Amino acid sequence: MAEPWLERWQEGRIGWHEPAGNRNLQEHWAATSRHVLVPLCGKTPDLLWLEEQGNAVVGVELSAVAARDFFLDNQLAFSIDDAQAATRYVAVDRKISIVCGDYFEFSDAPFDAIYDRAALIALPRDQRPAYAAHTRSLLTANAYQMLVSLEYDQSLVKGPPYAVFADEVRTYWPQLQRVGETEDIQNAPPKFRQAGVKRMREIVWVSG
Repeated sequence: MAEPWLERWQEGRIGWHEPAGNRNLQEHWAATSRHVLVPLCGKTPDLLWLEEQGNAVVGVELSAVAARDFFLDNQLAFSIDDAQAATRYVAVDRKISIVCGDYFEFSDAPFDAIYDRAALIALPRDQRPAYAAHTRSLLTANAYQMLVSLEYDQSLVKGPPYAVFADEVRTYWPQLQRVGETEDIQNAPPKFRQAGVKRMREIVWVSG
């Protein structure tokens, strides 16, 4: 999966990116003063919003293009630390950093909060159990969690992003509660509308 993901960023094929951030995050997030993990973060402005709530935010992203673009797009001064195995992009005046590398090799821990809008749904089903297990290993026992899953008729079009339904979510994180949903096919990546997908729902899950 790594090469196609890197190619998408190189070619600018990032239809899943939300330039204005995710509205579900702003409506449902309820944690401050946390060390927040954002896996497969891309260049989402959600990193900014989370930090503005008083959190220290660490994104993990495979693409160096995405990591660099986040800081350039938001006019944030940053430094680059490549002394370790994974290159780190660190904001100069904000509590935001992006670790550029394979998420499955990322081992910074512990985190007491996580925001996942684009990680679980970016992975094919055979990789999702390993993703969930690795993520759990990075979190404290009582970490605050927010997950946004996606539901649509996957017989019409292949992901990513993939549909991940409630039963599967609960196998990974049985403690999460479903707290909201939005339906907005108009803002879905173009390939979904072109394939005839009529309904697409974002489901919001949070820990108690």
